[in-house]
Amino acid sequence: MGKINAAWHEAHPMPKNPTLGERVDWHLAHAAACGCRGLPASILAELARRGIAPPTPPARSA
Repeated sequence: MGKINAAWHEAHPMPKNPTLGERVDWHLAHAAACGCRGLPASILAELARRGIAPPTPPARSA
């Protein structure tokens, strides 16, 4: 886990009552922009079901 990208989080809130597709899209964008935490198990399972490799979080300087 890395440092939170507060600006990204503020600009990209999770939709209210998101569908699974919206959750997957948000978490993929989140993983590309912020290394604050890993992907939830439910999202990892859905990525596997879709044949999508989980992204590697961006390197963050300390």
